[in-house]
Amino acid sequence: MKRLVLALALALLVTPAVYAAAATAGITVSDAWSRPAAQGGNGAGYATLANRAAKADTLVAASSPVAQRIEIHESMIMGGQAMMHPRPGGLAIPANGAASLKPGGWHLMLMGLKQPLKAGETFPVTLTFKKAGKVEVVFTVRTTAP
Repeated sequence: MKRLVLALALALLVTPAVYAAAATAGITVSDAWSRPAAQGGNGAGYATLANRAAKADTLVAASSPVAQRIEIHESMIMGGQAMMHPRPGGLAIPANGAASLKPGGWHLMLMGLKQPLKAGETFPVTLTFKKAGKVEVVFTVRTTAP
């Protein structure tokens, strides 16, 4: 019984804190995932970013202990060739709207991985928004999109 009470108390302390940060910010993040990647190489992060606020916001930065740095990139076709470019201005998320980080489009480029990303594992990412501030997200390493 003691264990149950302790577990419930911990869940009540942790869950509202995580949810409150995302709810206060007006930003919610869902389906955060990454493909497996080797240590020392690069990886990519994908997710859906929803903005419940009445004003637009912008994803301006990201960081994680698993990568030396994270850049916001956009993939596009130029001159018949697929290319990706960093977008230092960030990704706009419309008011009461959403934006997607997905393969073949906008994504987070995890550069200089400090550890391998293995299927089934998770890792933390801090997303920084121009207005909403920092939002902590857990990414799941998967071989296919959720």
